[in-house]
Amino acid sequence: MEQCSQLLAELNQTPPLPVDSRRYSIVIIGAGSIANLGHLPAYKLANFHVKGIYDIDRQKAQETANKWKIEKVFDTLDEACANEVHEKIIFDLAVPPKEILSILEKLPIHSHTLIQKPMGESLVDAQAIVDKCEQRHINASVNFQLRYAPYILALKDAIRRGWLGDRLTTVEIHVNVYTPWSMWSFMDCAPRLELNYHSVHYIDLIRDLLAPYEPSALHCRTSRHAAMEHLSPVRSSLSFEFKHDPSLFVNIYTNHHHRWGSKHAQSYILVEGTQGAAKIQLGDILAYGEDTARMQLNYLQICSDEITKGEWMDVDLKGRSWFPHAFIGPMAAAMRAYENKNDPPSTAVRDALKTMAIVEAASESSANMTRIQYI
Repeated sequence: MEQCSQLLAELNQTPPLPVDSRRYSIVIIGAGSIANLGHLPAYKLANFHVKGIYDIDRQKAQETANKWKIEKVFDTLDEACANEVHEKIIFDLAVPPKEILSILEKLPIHSHTLIQKPMGESLVDAQAIVDKCEQRHINASVNFQLRYAPYILALKDAIRRGWLGDRLTTVEIHVNVYTPWSMWSFMDCAPRLELNYHSVHYIDLIRDLLAPYEPSALHCRTSRHAAMEHLSPVRSSLSFEFKHDPSLFVNIYTNHHHRWGSKHAQSYILVEGTQGAAKIQLGDILAYGEDTARMQLNYLQICSDEITKGEWMDVDLKGRSWFPHAFIGPMAAAMRAYENKNDPPSTAVRDALKTMAIVEAASESSANMTRIQYI
């Protein structure tokens, strides 16, 4: 078992980093909770340089700048979007999706940007964002950061090594928690709340885990909750079909109003293959915003015929989590793309468009469910 523990310890948990991150500066547009919970603590961990910040609420921007020791608070969006020719700036758009297009219009031609998910509220919005980036020659990617969470990187490494077998047979994502939607006031009127702001992560992750294969069809049911009727659908159930392997079983279940405490709350990803399995508990979702609690709840366990001889064993995650560690990966990928145009981010806007197409299909599936004809 000592040799097995050593092999587990060798699993990669670190995203590819730029050769020299000090060559780049970040300008953050948006000083809301996602910037303070995800972006900025991640950049501090990675020693990325944040040059300045802008928010329509200048006081909020100033408070965020004070907290994270950001040198410049911009007074206007035009000022934030200005770029000295000699500077290597990456614009980090931590804003609601309805603001993305207007900001892209102000970014310099040939600039580099990382866009917070979702890429618009609909596939039409997503296509408009892609078109705008291509029209203005903006090198853009979307912050689908779950791909880069340490336990996901370790899982993908285990799959690459063949520890789960020659092919995957099952991907199950199950979330039954209480999510404090009130943290984000703009979501009160979001038309596809759960799909666009939560399950979009899992949809994108499924694409990443099963690449190069893409889902060929899906079934979806998304609905409101009786206790949260002022919000658009806050729970979803999706089942995917893959043309290359009809036996592949891939499902997502989410419910965000489990207000009955932690005893039976659940938040996990289960991946099974022909010769092994892995289970991740997403402590970040079970204890959102509670730093110490969620760190302790995270785990990755692997069971492999070859490596662990059929026993479940823990992978040491060294206290790492989705928030904020996963946010290092997308910004590092944006920096690497700045270094080398032949090294595009895996979540470049053209690829992200496929994730948004699946979200669109899920919404349409829920709206057009097959009705039962009783005899």
